[in-house]
Amino acid sequence: MIAQKTVNAIKIKYETLKTELDERSRRMWATAEAESLGYGGVTVVSKTTSIAESTIRLGRHEVKRDSLGKQVGNIRKISSRRSYC
Repeated sequence: MIAQKTVNAIKIKYETLKTELDERSRRMWATAEAESLGYGGVTVVSKTTSIAESTIRLGRHEVKRDSLGKQVGNIRKISSRRSYC
């Protein structure tokens, strides 16, 4: 069981950050919180933040895909060559 103190901390962090997060960063943040809690983390983060469990699991999938070095979405790689006008 996850302590109420931990649940309260998650709620405070989410309330502080939620206006600054876009869809993807919200998934990544929720996934990181859930992973840090271990077993049952997805459920706790979902209930605490009202972010759907499926959204958090999608974030988990994206994190795993990113860690394999695959490019995600419309994120561009920064070229080592730069042209200056």
